[in-house]
Amino acid sequence: MTDSRGLRLLRDARQLVSDSWCHGADARDVSGSAVEPWDEDAASWSLLGAMVAVLEREASLGGELPLHELGAALYALAALIETDSLVEWNDDPRQTQENVLAVLDRAAATYVAPAAVVELSLN
Repeated sequence: MTDSRGLRLLRDARQLVSDSWCHGADARDVSGSAVEPWDEDAASWSLLGAMVAVLEREASLGGELPLHELGAALYALAALIETDSLVEWNDDPRQTQENVLAVLDRAAATYVAPAAVVELSLN
């Protein structure tokens, strides 16, 4: 499903990492100093930083990402990453930008859109 916001999260995070990847911080400015991922001065992003930057942008434009969509995106990543921490995985000294991009590509390719959530009233 190409309209899924969870899938868009993965693809947009991939674009940020493709532009410039970093480790040791969620995001860095052009001088290499750590900044918040959503900072307008951010010029490179870790895997987690890229996802946070996209989530912040989406929240400011169209509302927060529904939890089931976020969960589906994280589930797709969890199936590919052998650690409980995106930060640890990204910051492993053996990690490369190409590996991060490949994981995001595979997560997007295997992404399964969540079933529609039915809201029940307790009244």
